[in-house]
Amino acid sequence: MLLCVLLTSFWARAEQRVAVLELTGDRRDAVRKQLERSLQAKGSDVIKGKLYATRARRLGFRGREAHTDAAIVALSRELGLAATVRGAVSGRALTVEVVSASGSMLGTESYPLKKGRLSKKDAFRAADAILTTLHEAATEVVPQESVEPAEPVASMSQDAAPLPPAKADARASSGVPSPKPTATADARASSGVPSPRPTATADARVSSGAPPPKPTAKVAAAPVEDVALVKAPSPVVGPRWVSVRLGGATTFRSYCAGPGIRSCGQLESQPEAERPERSLLFGTPSPYSGFSAGLDAFPLALLGDTALKGLGVTAELSRRWTQVSIQGGGPGGTASAVDTYGSLFGTYRLYFPLSFTATPLPAFVGLRAGGISHAFEVAEEYQALFPKTGRTHAAVGLDVSVTLARLARLEAGFLYFIRPQPGREQKDRYGPEVSSSGFGLEAGVGGELVGPLEYSVRYRFQKYADTFSGAGTEWTGGGISQERYSGLNWTLGASF
Repeated sequence: MLLCVLLTSFWARAEQRVAVLELTGDRRDAVRKQLERSLQAKGSDVIKGKLYATRARRLGFRGREAHTDAAIVALSRELGLAATVRGAVSGRALTVEVVSASGSMLGTESYPLKKGRLSKKDAFRAADAILTTLHEAATEVVPQESVEPAEPVASMSQDAAPLPPAKADARASSGVPSPKPTATADARASSGVPSPRPTATADARVSSGAPPPKPTAKVAAAPVEDVALVKAPSPVVGPRWVSVRLGGATTFRSYCAGPGIRSCGQLESQPEAERPERSLLFGTPSPYSGFSAGLDAFPLALLGDTALKGLGVTAELSRRWTQVSIQGGGPGGTASAVDTYGSLFGTYRLYFPLSFTATPLPAFVGLRAGGISHAFEVAEEYQALFPKTGRTHAAVGLDVSVTLARLARLEAGFLYFIRPQPGREQKDRYGPEVSSSGFGLEAGVGGELVGPLEYSVRYRFQKYADTFSGAGTEWTGGGISQERYSGLNWTLGASF
């Protein structure tokens, strides 16, 4: 008896063997660990995430591929899983999906979160729902129609069957009366309905003395019901309500200005002796570095999964120092300079799952509009030759991001500068009327490290072009200037 109890207990635990996969957006696996502990407390055999990931790599499933239906089917056979739990955390909500060993969706549920965690009550409620879904799927039986006995092949009763001649003579000689016809027979006789003749099979059975056949059960096939397929909901994704970044910026810069030329390439191709007077080539022979800081705030994300969760602000400030070489119509040499950049944007990001793979990838497309201030100022002793190139202007842009894995998030952006005109000093020197244009490009990678910590590495390119006209203090017939920045911004940050 004890052995039977132990075997039954082992079988019950094996039937409830589940794995909880990494939840999208779950920082430090806090919610995942809560689900695992709650399932264990309910008597379920929970496979650890590290074991699942190790077996997945052996079978050729890496990263998010281990969350696909095909991977779940293969690993369910490998680990003896009855079901696999996957889902996503976004804002104040947890979405859970229960997938069977055959890869079919058994059910989905959503639970509220507080400070990125489930309450104790909701954790056990989620575990109960998972195990109930699994139990119902395992014990589901298609209902059948009731079993009705078939009519006997021979409808004549045994008493009404004719006796063999020998037995009939014995009844007559012994004075035993013959059996009376049954009520059914009387009814048939009175109504004039002829009695049914026994079939050949019945005659053979009667003549041989074999007992009549037992009624057979007629079982009707159960009707096949149309069961609506449950479509797995897309993972809930969204921004963190605040992100802070600190790091560095490494930049190359070039600047050219000259009267009566069409492009900086024309000025660079001319020998120094043939270049126009009051022309200037200004460049950094090596990249220069400094600090960079950024802030993203999406306070409406605290309201949960709403359409306004992607509305927020982004800000950035960086300051870099360099030694630059100066060539042109004036004293050459090397000068120290300071490069200061600041931006403030309002933004709206539309978050959605990108269904390129079986497991959707969190992504967003965002629009932003705001202002940029960018100034490059050389040392005071060189300002007579080269004026400060300060600009403050409006800009609009587009941002996109796709999360491929926890450590790999692709990012890209484009900015269009609106009237990025140079400062008063350049207008006084080169011409009072100026037409300016510019744009910026960004591309990079980012991802989550440990807990709330994140990293980001971005390449940034910005270009300004100015066309001056009118008489200035140095140029009398106008000219052009161009300014370019390119480099890397690398930061570490924390998101909450």
